[in-house]
Amino acid sequence: MDKQRDYARIVTFIYVLALLVTLAVVFLIGLPFARTSHTWISLGTLILAETFIYGIVVHYLSNGNRASRLIPGYLALGTIAGLYFIAVVIFIVVFSLAADVSTYSYSLLHVIALGVMGIAAGLVALYYRNAESDDEKIISQVQWVSAMRSELLSIKQQLEGCKHEAEYGLVKKIAELDEKVRFSDPASHPSLVMTEQNLLQQARQLASEVSTFVKASDKDSEAQASEKLRDQIRDIRNVISTRNQQLIQLK
Repeated sequence: MDKQRDYARIVTFIYVLALLVTLAVVFLIGLPFARTSHTWISLGTLILAETFIYGIVVHYLSNGNRASRLIPGYLALGTIAGLYFIAVVIFIVVFSLAADVSTYSYSLLHVIALGVMGIAAGLVALYYRNAESDDEKIISQVQWVSAMRSELLSIKQQLEGCKHEAEYGLVKKIAELDEKVRFSDPASHPSLVMTEQNLLQQARQLASEVSTFVKASDKDSEAQASEKLRDQIRDIRNVISTRNQQLIQLK
């Protein structure tokens, strides 16, 4: 995080210097040779182009690893911003300094360039926002499997440290359930999200019941708690099997 802030400060410093250089160049070259109205329009469009590039870089830095997965999108936006900047410079040289163009026509040229840039940037942003959304869904789906396995590993560790577990064979049952989760398809479907969340909640409830079993101090309590755990494990296995069958049908 500190490194990202340092990068952001450096980029901001460069951006401020770029604005100062732009102001100096425009007023040095623009005022003596171009119309005052043209100069202000040129200055505004140059600052807009530079600000757009600066915004893309800052957005990339602020998103860290998440942004690194969408580098092509940022490169595309950066290219669009660069092309817009070049177009603005060409307009300044050709239409403001070399050609006798009215302020109205000069303004329209910049509006057209800005509109084309905005449309292109919007299409790129829309495409990569959809790609980012798909990427987040995939990560969320994989996280369901890893979260379930993490809960089951915690349960297994609790049971392995329990003196009276051996006669009930619950560690083996948990290991079998973990295998069931491990070989489940990590891909998902919107209609199964609630089922997967419920499975994770059931695993957490199972962990709570394991704590009760571990603390049991007499045979009757042990047997009762063990039976309840077996029922819960069986229920979770059945739901996972149903979930996997539904996913196959939905593909």
